[in-house]
Amino acid sequence: MTLVAEPEVRAESPVRLGFAPGVRDTLPRFQSRCTVVRLATLDNDVLGVPRWYTLQEAWAQPGSPAAARWGGNPVVSVGPSDDPELVLATATPVVVVGADNAASRWTRQVVDAVRATCRSVLVVDMGQRPEPSYADIATFGHDRRRGAALLALLTAS
Repeated sequence: MTLVAEPEVRAESPVRLGFAPGVRDTLPRFQSRCTVVRLATLDNDVLGVPRWYTLQEAWAQPGSPAAARWGGNPVVSVGPSDDPELVLATATPVVVVGADNAASRWTRQVVDAVRATCRSVLVVDMGQRPEPSYADIATFGHDRRRGAALLALLTAS
């Protein structure tokens, strides 16, 4: 008698995202063209995204509509040695993406400066323990599934 093991199929639970009050109502403004500010903490290793990757390369299926829509957005990487008083001369909405945004002084300064100088700002914290004042959207992690869920949200039509 030969036993054949069936592969165990596990249903993946849906990704849980956290939203600050009122953020869901503002999402359409960020779902078209926007400027992306990447808080380059540890060269983005904490996000699982090497510095030379775009978020679309890391999280979207190649050739997918989400990859095409997100890939057209300009990206500004900001690190600890950059001026925290970064002023973006843009009329497009700005999405700031980091992990544990409240954990270091320089990331808080960058978020505060972008919020002070830009009209429409959405701050995403992909860390494990986001601080509500520095996270309009919290993904509670930075794996590919959470990144894909975030891109789906930000590229929805």
